[in-house]
Parts: sequence; structure tokens; C-alpha cells
Amino acid sequence: MDAIQHKRVIVAGAGPAGSVCAYLLHKAGVDVTLLDKAQFPRDKICGGGLTHKAYKLLSELYPDFQYDYNPVRHIKVTVNGKHTCEFDSSHEIRIVRREKFDHELLRQYEQAGGLFVNEGLKSFREEKDGSIVVTLSSGRELVCDYLVGADGANSCVRRQMMRQKDQKVLILEQYMEKNGGNEIEVLLSKDYSCGYYYRFPNNDFDAVGYCDHQNSIEKFRTILKNKNLEETTIKGAVITVSSDYIRHDRILLIGDAGGFGNRVTYEGLFYAFKTAENACKAIASEQSFSKVNSLFFKKKNREQQMTKFFYSRFGLAFSGFCCRWPRLVKFVFDRNV
Repeated sequence: MDAIQHKRVIVAGAGPAGSVCAYLLHKAGVDVTLLDKAQFPRDKICGGGLTHKAYKLLSELYPDFQYDYNPVRHIKVTVNGKHTCEFDSSHEIRIVRREKFDHELLRQYEQAGGLFVNEGLKSFREEKDGSIVVTLSSGRELVCDYLVGADGANSCVRRQMMRQKDQKVLILEQYMEKNGGNEIEVLLSKDYSCGYYYRFPNNDFDAVGYCDHQNSIEKFRTILKNKNLEETTIKGAVITVSSDYIRHDRILLIGDAGGFGNRVTYEGLFYAFKTAENACKAIASEQSFSKVNSLFFKKKNREQQMTKFFYSRFGLAFSGFCCRWPRLVKFVFDRNV
């Protein structure tokens, strides 16, 4: 054991949650090593929308952070193919290209002097003294006091800790030439299973996608055909929507690895930033993550109930009815982003 290199914290996954957590820990003077098997920049399936609460929090965590984005205010929502509502939100939605955005977050950590190891986490084990031995994809071992799982919905850390399979939502997405309109388009339908179609315009292209609990390539192709859109290159990703949260004093799960994406909208970036910040606070102050992150655990349970209503036939009918009053929809939208 003495020959194994010791680290105070190991963060597995260099996406937004992992990079932000590692950056904040490093700035707080905590010995941290960030791991990821991916070669950055790497693509990421995601509409790329930074809500007002997301980029406001990001500016607090990174006061001087600069990144490219397309500001969008116009929102168009269609319910069941017959009720349409359009409005301009009070705050812009910043559409980023995740390939560039995620890489820049990692660069911020490295430029601050943080250590990044380009290897994946293969497995880990807990020792009797409370330390955690991490085995990398190369077979090399590191020992740490805290392990932070930030390795996405297919988290290796989460899989090793869970006793049952997670419930997940499949996202299918493709990139298309910009259609000329600088608006976010969302389609809700009783034919979708707790999901929606979307078009998010960034500076380079439009990200067109669909997500629901029973998604498939065939279903997405049907939607593209109905929208008179040409199929390009379809890529997929999953989001964990299980309400089974791992509570551990030394092994913390954040972002998508912790299942913290929004249950209704599937927004992930704000939750990645916030749970990363909470993980840093818990480790730096040696507090329980369950305590520091308690409001988010409660929020996820509330969202679980809201999802059942929002995507029900009654909920969709109510949403369609509300489309008659764009100011009301705008008010609700502004309050939640």
C-alpha cells in the first residue's frame, strides 16, 4: 500500500461536473487529480442550452471565464400538434457547442495548475482504514480519501455502487444546417413518453433531437420525416432518471452520474455546476455531502412528482390550454430558468 501514490481527492470524469469540481477543489488548496479516458475536445450529445441560472452560477464560480455561445430569447412551443405558443424570455438562453465548451472548462482547471490524467477509472475498492483504492484502465492504482464520480449517466462509479439497474432516458440527436431562425423549438405530444422534440441553434449548426423513456432510432426517424427533415448522423446518449441516490461520506456522485438532471426538462448543466460546487464544499469542510446537497435531493423528489403530471394526458392538455396566454407561459418559463 505504501508504494501506491496517495491523493486527497480523485475526480472521475472531466465533463462539466468533474472539471468544475476539480477546479474548485484545486482553488481551495485541496490535493485533487482529475481523470478521464476521453481525448479532449470531444463531442457530447446535448442541446447545449445554458439557462440563466446556469450561466449566472458559472459566472460566480469562474468570474473571468470566457466562452462562445449563441444568445437566444425566442421560444416556440407546440403541444399535441395544434396548440402553439411563442414568446421572448426575459433572459437569453446561451447555446454552446459542448465540444468546445467542455474543453474550455478542462483547460481552465489545467491552466490553474490542476493535474489531469488521461486515463479512465476501471474499478475501486474501499479499505478498512476508510481509504479508497482506484484502479485505472492501465492497471495502475491510486489511493485517495475521497472519490468523486462525475463520469456521466453510464458512470463506472455508480454502477459499482448500485445493486439494481437505473431507469434512463435515451436522447437521440443530429446536427443540421442552420434554418435561419434564431429560436428554440420544442414539441410536446401525447404520443411521446415523458419526452419532447427540440431544435437548439448554436453558432455553427442546429442541434435537432428527441428524448423520452421509450425512445428508439425508428421513432426519431419518424419524427424527422414528419418534420420534413433530412437524416444526417444520428448519435445517442442517456440520462439517469432514477430517484435512488447514493449516500456515502467518501464516495460522492455529482452531475449525471448522481442522477441530478432535471426530471421535467432533462436540463443538466446547471445541476452539474451546482452539485460540483456542493461536493467541493463538503470535501473542503469535511462535511457530509448529503447535508450540503440536501436541497437538491429534495428538489429531485419534487421534480419526480411534477414529471408524472406534466407528461400525463391531463398535463399536456393543460399545457395546450395555457398556450392561449403566452404571457403566462413566459412567466412560468422565466421563473424556472
